[in-house]
Amino acid sequence: MRASNFSLLLTSVLLPHLTPTDSKPILGVDLGSLYMKVALVQRNAPLEIIVNMHSKRKTEQMILFDSGTRFYGSDASSLIARKPTFTPYSMNLLLGRDEDHPVIVGQTERHSPLPAHYNSTRSGVCLTVSSTPYTPEELVAMILSHAKDITTAHGVTTQINDCV
Repeated sequence: MRASNFSLLLTSVLLPHLTPTDSKPILGVDLGSLYMKVALVQRNAPLEIIVNMHSKRKTEQMILFDSGTRFYGSDASSLIARKPTFTPYSMNLLLGRDEDHPVIVGQTERHSPLPAHYNSTRSGVCLTVSSTPYTPEELVAMILSHAKDITTAHGVTTQINDCV
């Protein structure tokens, strides 16, 4: 009897001070070498793989720069044959690597339409698209921004601040 009174007292004293935490959705992005997948984790809901605008679960990891507009995924992939010098892809393979790294050398040897080169003003490897140098970090940031746009287009209305 005494233990139940104590737990009742403890519950009545502490319960009003305990407030549920506001849980916000978390965006999960799996960056592969050619494709990416986007998932959404929310409280009291199962993990949800987000489909892109073409109803596909995986999106090509490439960007096409054309007339001041950026095209991502399948849209960029469909135009890569006509505009290979405007479409960088697999940029996460270039992250944190210098121009002498075997991945960079291998890409140059395969006659990539956008060979990576060292840019002294940015002090790192860059890809030049339409005379504008882009670091791999900038290009991956654009891809992650597109992943957030995919989630918004999917119908998620709450603001997403966290990404893993």
